[in-house]
Amino acid sequence: MIKQGRVKDALDPYYASPIAGDGKIYLASQSGKVSVIKAVGEWEILAVNDLKEEIWSTPAIDKNQILVRTQTALYCFGKKT
Repeated sequence: MIKQGRVKDALDPYYASPIAGDGKIYLASQSGKVSVIKAVGEWEILAVNDLKEEIWSTPAIDKNQILVRTQTALYCFGKKT
């Protein structure tokens, strides 16, 4: 085990599994907060984004995009290539 802890800006229940890609770990909380942390021994929180809708499913990664399903929408975030 490298690290165990809580993401201080998103202390919520989690039902979705964490996913990793591009050197980052993505966590989606039940209340709709998507946290992005650097995948290293000492966590660095890169962002906490609040979609303001419940998230019960694990996000998916495809190429340079992350897909997040909330109760009423499917979001796709990514960078242009």
